[in-house]
Amino acid sequence: MWLRIIASSLLALCTAHAQAHIRTDPNAFSTTFTWNGGDLDHSFELCVSSVQQPNPQGNTPIDYAVEAQGPFEVVSGTDSIPLTLSWGDLVGGQTVTLQPNLSTAELFTGASRYCPGGNNARLEVHASATDIQAVPPGSYSNQFNFTVANSGRGKSPANFTVNVDITIPNSIQVTQIDDIALGTFDGNNNITRSETLCVYQANGGQYAVTLTGSGNGGAFELISAGSSVPYAVSWNDGNGAQTATAGIPLPGMGNSRSGDPQCNGGASNNATVSVDVLATDMSAATASGTHSGVLTIMVEMQ
Repeated sequence: MWLRIIASSLLALCTAHAQAHIRTDPNAFSTTFTWNGGDLDHSFELCVSSVQQPNPQGNTPIDYAVEAQGPFEVVSGTDSIPLTLSWGDLVGGQTVTLQPNLSTAELFTGASRYCPGGNNARLEVHASATDIQAVPPGSYSNQFNFTVANSGRGKSPANFTVNVDITIPNSIQVTQIDDIALGTFDGNNNITRSETLCVYQANGGQYAVTLTGSGNGGAFELISAGSSVPYAVSWNDGNGAQTATAGIPLPGMGNSRSGDPQCNGGASNNATVSVDVLATDMSAATASGTHSGVLTIMVEMQ
């Protein structure tokens, strides 16, 4: 994908074909993304032919300027994702972050017709993961209009367009998970411990959670040298605790967080998992010592 900017201009009192204009060929670009996490970055390398008048052969390059119409964002209904647009000079080495509706200075290196030395410019499009995660799933798009110009007194500046489409699928994850230390059995009392977690779903919808232990068949068991102690597990999405059966989904969970996959660093965790171990089961253990297990949590969209 490339951009060729060439020039052709006629002076009113001259029959020479003075080359000093900017032309884009092709004059439109499109790019489509499906977001799968992380920042989005895409670039187009272009040929910008920018030459001085009078110059019948079109072989005296001059610097040029770039302007893009804003705002720099892709839109879906009332939601939007801000973009950063940058223009790079592959010859001079500099890259400039474009500002909406403001032309740069003529600081980019032009090339003679058809860029015999190869492409000399790069347009870069960037969207941050943070900004993408802050909006609901959907298809976000916009068309950006660019003007490229020089002061070579030739044809009027050239215009070209770039279409950007970003599709954000729904996604779900559970984070802010820490191990649960049950402590030491005192010989008399049950042990109950809880841990808060963060369930993020891009559309904020309902989800199902499946909890599985590390005992036989996924049973909720703490094990030590052939000795096992059963335990019970419950899940609370903020609407009341529900007792889990190992390996069986609990559907209809709500209160999933959208816009912040980490629940404000854990400060806004939205679910609680609780573990209960009965004193009678601990007393019945066939071996003393530390008993441990693994509790696996799986969340899925509904």
